[in-house]
Amino acid sequence: MNQPFPHLFSPGRLRGLTLPNRLVMAPMESNLAAADGSVSDDMLAYYTARAAGGVGMVIVEYACVDRPLGLGGSPQLGIDDDALIASHRRLTDAIKAQGARACLQLFHAGRQTLRRFTSGQAPVAASPIACRVYREEPRGLTVPEIEALTVKFGEAAARAVAAGYDAVEIHGAHGYLIGGFLSGASNHRTDSYGGPLENRLRFPLAVIAAVREGAGEAPVIFRLSAEEFVEGGTGIDEALAMAPRLVAAGADALHVSTGTAERMDCNVDPVSAPQGWRVPLARQVRAVAGVPVLTVGVIRQPEVAEQAIADGSADFVALGRALLADPDWPAKAKRGAVEAIRPCTSCNWCVDQLLSHKRLGCAENPRAGRETEAPIRRSGAGRSAAVVGGGPGGMVAALLLHDAGFRVTLFERAATLGLGLVASGTPPGKDKFFWYRDYLVRRLEQAGIAVRLNAEAKPADILALAPAIAVVATGAANRALPVEAADDAPLGFAHDLLTGEAPLGDGPVVIVGSGETGCECAEYVADAGHEVVLVSRSPERRLARRAQYVYRRQLIARLESNPRIRIETGMELAAVGNGHAVLRHADGTTHRRPAGRVLLALGRVPENGLAEVLRAAGLPTHVIGDSREVGRIGDAVHDAYAAVRAFTRAEAGAETAEVTALSC
Repeated sequence: MNQPFPHLFSPGRLRGLTLPNRLVMAPMESNLAAADGSVSDDMLAYYTARAAGGVGMVIVEYACVDRPLGLGGSPQLGIDDDALIASHRRLTDAIKAQGARACLQLFHAGRQTLRRFTSGQAPVAASPIACRVYREEPRGLTVPEIEALTVKFGEAAARAVAAGYDAVEIHGAHGYLIGGFLSGASNHRTDSYGGPLENRLRFPLAVIAAVREGAGEAPVIFRLSAEEFVEGGTGIDEALAMAPRLVAAGADALHVSTGTAERMDCNVDPVSAPQGWRVPLARQVRAVAGVPVLTVGVIRQPEVAEQAIADGSADFVALGRALLADPDWPAKAKRGAVEAIRPCTSCNWCVDQLLSHKRLGCAENPRAGRETEAPIRRSGAGRSAAVVGGGPGGMVAALLLHDAGFRVTLFERAATLGLGLVASGTPPGKDKFFWYRDYLVRRLEQAGIAVRLNAEAKPADILALAPAIAVVATGAANRALPVEAADDAPLGFAHDLLTGEAPLGDGPVVIVGSGETGCECAEYVADAGHEVVLVSRSPERRLARRAQYVYRRQLIARLESNPRIRIETGMELAAVGNGHAVLRHADGTTHRRPAGRVLLALGRVPENGLAEVLRAAGLPTHVIGDSREVGRIGDAVHDAYAAVRAFTRAEAGAETAEVTALSC
């Protein structure tokens, strides 16, 4: 059989190391390390699963070379003590047993950390300039301290090689210590380590030389931000000037990324970021570097990765969040099963988990970071199961119950599945959510699950199936607003417009409610050519407060710069009629705004009354997703997994097979 992606699955070389293919797992913090900085059982299982999925090399997440001052989080992997070598050896053995190569990223946080991670000490950096995100004023390093840190990087590289790593990567990107020295925005030193690029390179070049010596013959990769997108920071012109110098100092490959903590949207990109947008930067660096280049960032489909290798833009493609969603992405791509890849939507559920100091998780893959937890048991034995609601939670519950051996019937009152994902994917720049909807619908069809559309499931309909379990995923209803309205008032709900269940109509539009749905609806309506008034009860522009952090910043910036959108604060809707919306200000004054359509975006409330009836009839019933508590897609998916897992493990005997590969 012809290989569908011949360039992607050809061997590649780094120095003297041969990789079986051109796919690399990008380093991502996981919060899975043990408290002492060693490799925990959870971390071991997490990386083993990704190595087993077919990548050519795993770059293990940031390992601190100087605790506690170099820590960027907690718990965080360490490589600053010989006592840690044994636990790393367990990890490298596991990765290599799956046929992948193992690489460790060497890291120091610099100014991008918090005192609670550094044992109360002030962070250290090139200059005493606080990062606007972390807001901790760092202490500028002395020259002897810089020289001592150079040695620590070299010693860390030697430990990594002793632990069995095939390669090491120096984290010189994203505004951390080394990137902070490179950047004119954060390095204002007046000595030989600051000022012109020649001086700002001095510490990074010394680190590369020390790591080169410590690593022996193992390849050394240097990760850099080719564009920081901050005023005065590193840009592509400087990156192109740096690249040959980094190589001359001993770097065997360059890993081209972008952004800093202050531009996290250019680092852990939001859903709106187009696929492969960093690839042209990698191509430019490759043209001057003379060594292999790794490209990374929003590469979700094998076709995009194949093209980057085929056209000479890069030598290797690093996959990050795509491997959280589906660890088997490489294996599926290799055999041409592209439609079987669970697609990452860049929803950044994973980032929210880490920012909340929780262990790593994925909205679509509830086992990511929890590979050691006991999975679903195959206890169905052909018995019936009923799922009510065809949103993401309901579809996933149906697929998981099917995996567990149940004969599943899925009821959906609408004419189509996944309306919640349609609402999420309809606003500008969010079409990746349709990838996930289409994936789930396709999996349901392939599984042969009975789907009843346009079916308002009644208790009798469900009980007639004699199911062993029912899952209620009926979602939420729009929150109404008691308001004076004429009989013909064009009053509707923003959510229904985004799902396609309600028309937009003609003329200007007033949207009441400035949460995520209201803000996204405003942008959607404005893009359709309508003038929009976005009404917020808050006296300040507290827009989209529940939206994911990285995405929210970009969304608000777009709203505020859109000439078709006018934001009214401190207002509430008083009346609708005669082609106008009447808004009442907090000071009691009223204001009339032209309105061909008035859309409410005041949140949604759970619908779960069906569950009480089913439970009263003695049917084991689980309520998930928005039916339980209105939240995000990941909440619904994780609810579905937890419900099916709990049910199957509670009733199954020890001899029942476990389900470790999820069709959802």
